[in-house]
Order: sequence, then structure tokens, then C-alpha cells
Amino acid sequence: MDLSSYGDTKKFRRKLIDECPAVIGTVPIYDAVVYYNKALKDITADEWMDVVKMHAEDGVDFMTIHCGINRATADRFKQHLRHTNIVSRGGSIIFAWMELTGNENPFYERYDELLDICEKYDVTISLGDACRPGSIEDAGDISQISELVALGELTQRAWDHNVQVMIEGPGHMPLNQIRANMEIEQTVCKGAPFYVLGPLVTDVAPGYDHITSAIGGAIAATYGASFLCYVTPAEHLRLPTVEDVKEGIIASRIAAHAADVAKGIPGAKDWDYQMSEARRELDWERQFELAIDPEKARRYRAESKPEKEDTCTMCGKMCAVRNINKILRGEDVDIMED
Repeated sequence: MDLSSYGDTKKFRRKLIDECPAVIGTVPIYDAVVYYNKALKDITADEWMDVVKMHAEDGVDFMTIHCGINRATADRFKQHLRHTNIVSRGGSIIFAWMELTGNENPFYERYDELLDICEKYDVTISLGDACRPGSIEDAGDISQISELVALGELTQRAWDHNVQVMIEGPGHMPLNQIRANMEIEQTVCKGAPFYVLGPLVTDVAPGYDHITSAIGGAIAATYGASFLCYVTPAEHLRLPTVEDVKEGIIASRIAAHAADVAKGIPGAKDWDYQMSEARRELDWERQFELAIDPEKARRYRAESKPEKEDTCTMCGKMCAVRNINKILRGEDVDIMED
């Protein structure tokens, strides 16, 4: 996703679309604030819609748009204030605009017009989760669920308009709520693909939120999530570095693969079977080839050379795999002398 919110966003977006072979998503709400460069309350409903059209004309594949936080959802939020309020950047911008102007969310009020744009340019709409919980304290609260109900209604309207749709989800959520949340979404949104931001299963691990996210992502994907948004170790702290991005993506890939194995996705378990086979044979090169991160696996072994090439420095001569292989071949095992 291109989440740019500074500089010449239009030029960068077009360069990204021209040069990147991957599916590209954007958040027009961010771009509007930069593009118009004026007070939030002075942006008009027409201008919000014009930025959506501009992104579609540029050729993006999907757009995240926070349509579900309408006046009714916003009123429920104000009546039931949360521990961490609204943590969605796009959601907070639209909520603030509605409060400043007194108007309805233009993406909700003019949803049919929005769908006309998406249909014309073959853009998938990602229905943004403005009220996603930003702490486990807020998980599953009235604001989140009321918005989800609105997103369910908008999902059907998109399908009726020949527009593909996916739903953005939490957020922060304790382990014991994830399965139910996935199943509620599948029911309310009629099986539309669910796109989860984590979910992060604890709030106390800054610097390690790629791990808290991967734990939640594995469970979410096992019980119905279709699309995992990776989280980097820098989440909640700063902009990520290239290395942070790599760590976040790898953690998310591990979570996704673990869920594929759990769900019995054809071919998923074959990868693990091949790795365990290479471990049984102590075939280090094959293990590196099969690793999610071959570079790191190879580096770790090189940094700690074993005395015996067919072992590693964890167990050395006591390597269970090596010694059982020798016994099964009818060979002697003398750990002290071998």
C-alpha cells in the first residue's frame, strides 16, 4: 500500500504504479489533506470524491475508504467513549471533518457515486475500519460492532453495483476474542474477504509488535481472515526502516503459512514436510533453500561453526538426529570419542 501523506504524492503514486508489479492500494483520505493543502474543515464533499476519482484514474487496484463511520456510528462513539478513542488515521480525519462541518461522511452519503467510480475503473473497495480497537480494552465494543454492521450493508450494495469489496478489521484484540470476531464478520459481511491489521494480542510489546501481530494474524487467518496486514517492530514508535519492513513481512508470512497448515490448504504442509526431511538428513543447504528467510538461516550457522559439519553448536556430538541416523544404519555411537 502507498500510505504517503507528504510531498508530491501524485507523482510518487504514478511512479509506483508504473514500476511495481504488485497489487497497489491507496488511502485517498490521506492524500486529500496533502493535495488540497488547506484547513480540514474547508475541504468540500466534492473534493473528497475528486481525490478518489484521481486515484482510480491513476490505476490503483484497491482503495481503503472509511465509509462506515457515518453520523450514527459517530454518535454511538461519542456516547460510549473508549479507552483509546479512534486510532485509525483515516477514520480520525473523517470523524474530525464531520464534527467540524456538521455534515454526513461524504463517502457514506454519496456511496453510490463512489461505487460508480470503482466500477468504471475496476477498483476494489476496501471498507476501512475507522473504529477498529486501538487497545485490547476496546476490542469488541459498541463502536467497533456498530461500524461492522454498517460495513455489512455497504458490502451488499457494492456487490449489487458489480464492485469487489473487502473488509478491514481489527486492530488490537485479546486471543480469546479473535475467533468470534472473524465469525461475526463472516456472518455480518456475508463472507466478504476480511483484511486484519494484526490483530495485536497485547499492548505491552513496543519494539516487538511484529510478534504480537503475527500471533494474532495466525489465529485470525485460521478462523477466516483472508488478508494479513503486516506490522513492523517499529509500530507505535517511528517510521520503519527497510530492515523493520523485512522483519514485519517475514513474521506475517510465518503467520499466514501457519494458518494455511492449520486449515489444510492444499500444498501448505508439503513445504514443512520437505524441511523436516532435510533436517532428518542433516542437509544444511536444502534447509537454507526451504527457509522463509534463507539469508538469516545461513548467516546464523556461519556465525557459530560446529566442530562436526553434520551437527550444529546447539547439541554438537549429542545431536539426536545425527546419532539416531547412525544407530539406524547399524553404526556405533560413542559420544565421548565420536
